[in-house]
Amino acid sequence: MNRILIISIITILNMSFGIAQSRTDSIIEKSEISLLFIGDFMGHQDQINAAYDSKTGNYNYDSCFHYMKPILSGADVSIGNLEVTLGIKPYSGYPQFSSPPSFAKAIVDAGVDILATVNNHSCDKSKAGLERTIHLLDSFNIKHLGTYYSPEDKANSSPLMIEKNGFRIALLSYTYGTNSLLPVPPNVVNYLDSAVIASDISIAKQQNPDLIIAYVHWGIQYKNLPSKSQKRWEKYFNSLGVKIIIGSHPHVVQPMKWNKNDSSLIVYSLGNFVSHQRTFPRDGGAVFELRLTKTDNKVEIAKASYALSWVYEPIIKGQKQYFILPVKEFENRPDYFLLKKDYDKMMRYARHARKLFKDYNLNVEEI
Repeated sequence: MNRILIISIITILNMSFGIAQSRTDSIIEKSEISLLFIGDFMGHQDQINAAYDSKTGNYNYDSCFHYMKPILSGADVSIGNLEVTLGIKPYSGYPQFSSPPSFAKAIVDAGVDILATVNNHSCDKSKAGLERTIHLLDSFNIKHLGTYYSPEDKANSSPLMIEKNGFRIALLSYTYGTNSLLPVPPNVVNYLDSAVIASDISIAKQQNPDLIIAYVHWGIQYKNLPSKSQKRWEKYFNSLGVKIIIGSHPHVVQPMKWNKNDSSLIVYSLGNFVSHQRTFPRDGGAVFELRLTKTDNKVEIAKASYALSWVYEPIIKGQKQYFILPVKEFENRPDYFLLKKDYDKMMRYARHARKLFKDYNLNVEEI
């Protein structure tokens, strides 16, 4: 009896251990992160004038982002292109942009976490503008990349590492040029230069990121399809192991493609997020959501989608105002618009963008 009892106990223990072991083996660590990419934050003179409060003498942009705030703040990390310098008076729009600091503060308060400062307007206000922009963004505790005080500053802060939800993502950003206005030494602007890009990517890989994303200012303005130059740079980044590229600059949307065979993803242009460019189809843009999963240290794209946005400029009590509207919500609210022609303009943009994406997108659909 004792021998039988001992054998029974051993059998039960072995079975219990086996079950416990199988349960442990079946536990697979999986994490997720959502990244939201936003187009061009521009600051034309009409926008500056609209933000001015004559009673207080201050500038307030908060209402501009009111309707988009749930989308911008809903992602784990939101990233946009700041296509102005900040804080250099007199404030000015095109061709050399300088917006009040409150413009950036409103962007931060709307939920944006990172701003690329490298684009063709980075040097609009020379050394003072480039450095003042960096200083103000630091004061608002918003991360930024693409322009730097000096080579040493770049070495200490590039690549920008996104570390959240168990992910380590290296972010790099570049521009095709700066409108013939060169940075004043020791300032650094990240240009689309093959040697610089190769060096930056090599340095980024030494930090063992899960993946590298390039946010690039490129292309031909007002063209809805990518240029040969964009496609050449796309191939170059891919050859160096950068499979995810987000584009800006054309001020109109361009196609988005997710190739599931090699896990590469390209967004050629997100268009204008906010601007005073009212000519169709520059009056709207798109935000792009990228969802990633990480399982046993393997990162994969889980979902890629977009949401359309449109800039509404009503005149309320004699004062022009700016509101960025999520098209999906406001296409069902025609009564919101003071003038029917404004609703019609938004719908014209929406039809255009949706047809473009239907014809040219790959595996990227509307949210």
